[in-house]
Amino acid sequence: MKARQQLAEELGRRIPGCVVGTKFGHGSLHVGDRIFAFARPDESAVLKLPEARIAELIASGGEMHLLQMGPRTMREWLVVSNAAATENVKLLREAMAYVASLPLEKRKRAKKKLVKKAAKKSAMRKTAKKVARVSAPGAKKKSKTP
Repeated sequence: MKARQQLAEELGRRIPGCVVGTKFGHGSLHVGDRIFAFARPDESAVLKLPEARIAELIASGGEMHLLQMGPRTMREWLVVSNAAATENVKLLREAMAYVASLPLEKRKRAKKKLVKKAAKKSAMRKTAKKVARVSAPGAKKKSKTP
């Protein structure tokens, strides 16, 4: 078991009502089917909290910062070092309560995927029609000689 999965297991034992799982190679903590925190290999954790609360925590000092994923800054995800510390376990409970309070949303990805798939089908039909016209017997061919 990887260190981040072990950390997630340890944190999960300290927070009643959460489920420990693995997503994208990270040990993660879930409430319902939604992730509210995940462990990182450096014994830090990433928590989902409201933007206003994150601003308060960063302003108060400490070793906390917003999660960077490539060029993107994830506005509701806070990286907390030493996740097993008592004050950070309180933040984990706060993150769990926050995610549990969020309304269930229908997945937007599924809709986007269907729209993208329909556009791809449409483009394939248009291409097939062009190919059929060009390769049809008796179709006019352009000569390259002047």
